[in-house]
Amino acid sequence: MKKFTLVLCSLLLSACTVTSSLSTVHPAHSAAQEAAWALLNQAVTAYHAQDYAQALPLFRQAEQAGDMKAPRYLGLMSLNGQGVPRDAAQAFTYFQQAASKGDITGQYWLGYCYENAIGTAQNLALAKKWYE
Repeated sequence: MKKFTLVLCSLLLSACTVTSSLSTVHPAHSAAQEAAWALLNQAVTAYHAQDYAQALPLFRQAEQAGDMKAPRYLGLMSLNGQGVPRDAAQAFTYFQQAASKGDITGQYWLGYCYENAIGTAQNLALAKKWYE
């Protein structure tokens, strides 16, 4: 039993060491990133509650703070006329911003816009690029 306890403690200690070394490789997010993330979460909550008047300024603030997902939501709101007038060209611009920041769902929507000529001329080659 002592041997089992010793092995178990050793394994737990080594797991803690691995976790500690990983945290030095991936440092904690900056305060600005945390603030942008908090804004995005508030905006998404309002968006899913269909409170677009509350979601819109929060998404804009999150975008200004550098959040990569906020432009995608702003694009969806522009595309669907949620809290703003429908504007396909503006939606396309927001999807470009999201895609360029690495948001994979934003990349999908950009491909969708290219495929279906939403806010831009149809370009199946670019649609394929963004879908991949």
